[in-house]
Amino acid sequence: MVDLDDVFRVGRVVSVEGRQVHVAVDKLKNGSHLLFRGGIVRNVAVGGYLKIIKGFSELIAKVDGEVIEQDRSASPIYKRGVDPMNRRLQVSLIGYIEGGRFERGVREMPLLDNECFILTEVEFGLLHAFVEDSDTPIELGVLAMEPTQRVSVGVDAIFASHVGIFGNTGSGKSYTLAKLYHELFDRYGAIDSFRQKSQFVLIDFNGEYLNRDPSDGDSRSTAVLTGDANKREYALSTRRDSGPRLPLPSSAVSDLEFWTVLLDATEKTQAPFLARVLNSDYWDRRLADPNDLLTVLGDMVLRATKSSDKSVDRQTLLNLLAEVQTCLGSTAPRELTDLIDDFQTNLHYNATMGKFFWGEWSRYVDPDHSTWESLTKDKVVALPIDFSTIEPGVDLIRFKIVLQYYNDIISGFSNREHLSPLLKRLETRVPDIKKLITVVDDDQAYDEPLIVVSLRDVNLSMRKVIPMLLCKHLYDQKKENDPTNARYLNLIIDEAHNILSLESSRESEAWRDYRLETFEEIVKEGRKFGVFLTLASQRPHDISPTIISQLHNYFLHRLVNNLDVQAIEKAVAYLDRVSFEQLPILPRGVCVVAGVSAQVPVIVRISPLAPETEPNSRTMSVAAGWLQPLEVASQSIIGAQTFTTSPVGAEGVEMPEP
Repeated sequence: MVDLDDVFRVGRVVSVEGRQVHVAVDKLKNGSHLLFRGGIVRNVAVGGYLKIIKGFSELIAKVDGEVIEQDRSASPIYKRGVDPMNRRLQVSLIGYIEGGRFERGVREMPLLDNECFILTEVEFGLLHAFVEDSDTPIELGVLAMEPTQRVSVGVDAIFASHVGIFGNTGSGKSYTLAKLYHELFDRYGAIDSFRQKSQFVLIDFNGEYLNRDPSDGDSRSTAVLTGDANKREYALSTRRDSGPRLPLPSSAVSDLEFWTVLLDATEKTQAPFLARVLNSDYWDRRLADPNDLLTVLGDMVLRATKSSDKSVDRQTLLNLLAEVQTCLGSTAPRELTDLIDDFQTNLHYNATMGKFFWGEWSRYVDPDHSTWESLTKDKVVALPIDFSTIEPGVDLIRFKIVLQYYNDIISGFSNREHLSPLLKRLETRVPDIKKLITVVDDDQAYDEPLIVVSLRDVNLSMRKVIPMLLCKHLYDQKKENDPTNARYLNLIIDEAHNILSLESSRESEAWRDYRLETFEEIVKEGRKFGVFLTLASQRPHDISPTIISQLHNYFLHRLVNNLDVQAIEKAVAYLDRVSFEQLPILPRGVCVVAGVSAQVPVIVRISPLAPETEPNSRTMSVAAGWLQPLEVASQSIIGAQTFTTSPVGAEGVEMPEP
């Protein structure tokens, strides 16, 4: 041990100021490497670690910086052979070694003149042993500065926690997310109990985690993250009427919050109106008897044409009948179209008198005439309409909202100006939501452990609504149906700034607050119910600070924008100054791992995935694409994933040529 101590000793403590300790380096230890038993040992440097011996205690510190100063004790007479400069290290205490284990935290402070040593290989391994004895390791990569040191993290430490993966586009964050979950499914995917007790739902805004189809021209036939047996994909689209639809139970579709979110209902007027529709069985009882409902519709038409309220004009009545026709869809009878045309031609409104009349002005019939009811109400009651053709779920609730709206307006119970924007949004958003969801009361709808919901072809308004509705439904269902936490739920949101942004000029303040409060509740309370979040984003500055600060583990790729770096600095308590300063200059495929899963922040190069399991996020090679023949380039443009790519793997990890 004498020769070991002699070689590995680098200096002594000369100053202690709280956690900041200064170490004077021995003059013979100023080289970059040391020779030991025929091998080369890396000498201490910024970003490295030191062991400070205080009696029987072994304190571990990280080197934050170093300076040189003149050695005033050196005699000016002897100038040759004497180095007049002293090297000093600025180090921060991060933990200690006890009982053959590294423990994070400051238990005691060093004393002046305590000796300092380079860590041995065993001690360095203890420092980077992030997996508890009771946990299961999954390999992540290698240390960027020490490629011989492999880095593994514990399954419990990572997946029983909220995780944040942040980095600029092209820095490797999608690859890191894919690496984490690919390793998990590779280890557990074949185990029946894992398949039965766990649920992972990935919200994929850009279609990066969908399996690639070889028919698209991509030779890499793939199963991104996991095999087909463990994965179900929903490539949603508002561009086409046919396609996969996300299954939701009728209880979720009839929920007040579903419609409040979908229609962006205001808190004071529109949300209470929706509550009256959904909580009342009035229209359900009317729908049970078509003749009864036709009588109610006829009464609404009669009351509208006899009303003295100038806000109820001819267009209100025509809109009512047109909305009924829209709700019936293809099953609307021809007689309804004829009735609308009849009213369009013969029913008129005199704004000056504030009265309806029927026929030509020269020989009109007014509402006081005895035949008025036969001209209006009786024609509606006689319509051969089968209301049972309206599909349960979204269509049926839309119909009830329409009926309640016109009933309230005609009766004077509601202000038209307050509720008409809600009906306009109903017209535009219901057709979109019907393309994306289907009502399925089946507990087996989410049987596979991994559900990938792609929003690549979904319009902007629905890209915010669908993740919100799905995550809230799964979270509420988990709380209600699994009080003993027998099952596990992990909500994975890639490009999370799309749904968790703190500021948005396209939505109301009430909707933004509701959206953020929902996810803030999940990140703050979800752990108690076995629900965890994994977020990946290019812009942590755009995400609510409450959400970022509640994450347990962070994988930080290159962040160039100063606001993003500051957002991480405010939220992450585990990072040291050196790690923060390296964030803007991290290479692609390299990230800082910090949090409860890592004893100390480490810079890790993520290990490569097999080409068939990579996410669909490669950077295209424009030079190679421009050199292709025209017909090949055209196919590349048409194919979803057929661009020629460089040998650099997904978001920067070097891979062999595909």
